[in-house]
Amino acid sequence: MTADGLAALHDDAVWVDARRREVIAAVGADRVRLLNGLITNDVAAVPPGAGCRAALLTAKGHVAADLRLFVDADDIKIVVDAGQAAPTAATLERYAIMDDFHARHDADMVLGGVFGPRAVDRLTKVGLPHDVMASLEARGPLAHAVVAPNIWMARMRELGTGGFWIGGPPEVVEDLERRLAAAAGVARLDPDGAEAARIAAGEPRWSAEITADYFPMEVGLGDAIDYAKGCYLGQEVIVRIRDRGHINWQLRRLRLRGDSDPAPGDAVESEGRPRAGRITSAARLPGGEGVALALLHTSVAEGAEVRIKHGEATIPAVVSAQSGLDAGVDQR
Repeated sequence: MTADGLAALHDDAVWVDARRREVIAAVGADRVRLLNGLITNDVAAVPPGAGCRAALLTAKGHVAADLRLFVDADDIKIVVDAGQAAPTAATLERYAIMDDFHARHDADMVLGGVFGPRAVDRLTKVGLPHDVMASLEARGPLAHAVVAPNIWMARMRELGTGGFWIGGPPEVVEDLERRLAAAAGVARLDPDGAEAARIAAGEPRWSAEITADYFPMEVGLGDAIDYAKGCYLGQEVIVRIRDRGHINWQLRRLRLRGDSDPAPGDAVESEGRPRAGRITSAARLPGGEGVALALLHTSVAEGAEVRIKHGEATIPAVVSAQSGLDAGVDQR
């Protein structure tokens, strides 16, 4: 990531690539009831124009899919990471035995994004309605609306700042990106830059931090669970963990010391615990600061000095604030 890109992300606005997400269209009269019986959050309590984050779990309570659901009067849009739409839609449909429910990857809808404190100003310059965007901002994360012909927007927080996902046909989203660059000076944040910003913000990603090896509260998805709702796949395990007040792992940010970079999978050691965890993601920020995300044993506290084993090398690091990650259970 360039220093200019990081500055624009936090002081102005940047465009985030459309290929990082995919959309599932869920339709049918039984869509709310069926989804509510499968996922961790209470989609039945979400009104049209709002949304929620949720997870689809295995029967053992491990994460099978990371979902963001956007409810409308006639359908539910489910946003997943790239490559996950088709398998997730197929998994959901397998549970629709006698239900009026259908889920499919909506390849005609792609997602871009504009993030940064001046996102509304920059989008207004290319003709998108300021009042609608201001309303989405006021309503908070995952509020969404159709704001122009073939343009859907959702208020989001990502890469450590606020902004909007923007969805529509590929040619519409590509044209909007071109107009933002030409008329509003909005530069594209390259994939490496977006990944570095994500890691620095402590945001988990599917296949890196979020995998089928962990419970949702271990990988920063505590806010995706509604403990008051009815039954869903894997609920018994999740409630048992809550009641016992114990998880083994937690997602933590690391500040690296020195010029060496770890790789995903590198082992982490701490004082008194030779197997303290593993690295899941790592990057360098402008100016050379190294940052990483790691799944660490819950005994490793904030501020602890740790050592990362990278081949024959040892990389020192310190566990930084949890910022934005919610373990979701009492750590006593």
